[in-house]
Amino acid sequence: MNTVICKICNKEAEQYPRMVDESDIICHYCGMYSIAGSFNIDSCFQDKSNFYKVSSWIREQNDEFNLSPKIDFSKFEQILNIKDKKIKEKFDLMMRYLSNNEINYNNIDKKMLVKCWIKNANELRNLFQKAIDSSFIEGQINRTYSEDSMPLFNKFTFDGLEYIENLDNVNQSSKNIFVAFNFENDLNEVFNVHLNKAITENGFNYVVVNQENVEHNKSINDEIIVKLKSSRIVIADFTNHRNSVYFEAGFAMGMNIPIIWTCQEGHEDSMSFDTRQFPHIIWKNKDDLVKQVIDRIKVIL
Repeated sequence: MNTVICKICNKEAEQYPRMVDESDIICHYCGMYSIAGSFNIDSCFQDKSNFYKVSSWIREQNDEFNLSPKIDFSKFEQILNIKDKKIKEKFDLMMRYLSNNEINYNNIDKKMLVKCWIKNANELRNLFQKAIDSSFIEGQINRTYSEDSMPLFNKFTFDGLEYIENLDNVNQSSKNIFVAFNFENDLNEVFNVHLNKAITENGFNYVVVNQENVEHNKSINDEIIVKLKSSRIVIADFTNHRNSVYFEAGFAMGMNIPIIWTCQEGHEDSMSFDTRQFPHIIWKNKDDLVKQVIDRIKVIL
């Protein structure tokens, strides 16, 4: 084990050589990842303004999915090109972080930035000020504009606690499970027959939206949004790379609706990297899909 400086966040880390061309890095900020020995981050990427995305992505893989990702040039470049999270997503992540960590009358841990996909201390101050202005928290902003200047958090207000509760209870009483997939003949039978039957037998409502079940005077996108907003879970299948599935999954993520990511074996490489970062159910046949999806639904609920 060697003490090194993490090339992603420039903070202290530990390096564990594992093989000739690869080593494990445990960064106290980014998390745990492995990096190919032939990949030199400094020589390949001079502009480090988006490196925060890589730190946050690695930390998310560690914390949310218990994965230690392998980083090479291609993966690093893909992460840098991920669309940044919307400001509302970052705000909600910050509020969850504050509620899940005992931070009273102390400077906020800088790990908040990486866990909440926050670019820098200035962006954190803006989000924190929004929480104060909305009467969600009591605290203080340090107006010294430096990366080491973190806000002070005092406590949540009643409105803030209610906001947190609402984040955790999206469509809690709904029985609707929205299913998005490529409407091809083979997949139609797998989803609209077999998965539909299993979901219904377990007491839920199987919901799909396509041109065939939308009234002629309604926009299909409007109908999709209405159904998504009332759903408890979204199942998004990326077999055959249907573009609208990305829209439906992205909308669900923005509303904090749990998503079950699926893809038929052999089609994983065609998925966009934006979704490939999430752990997918890779299914072989209809029986395998049904079993894994129902098991995942039971875990979520």
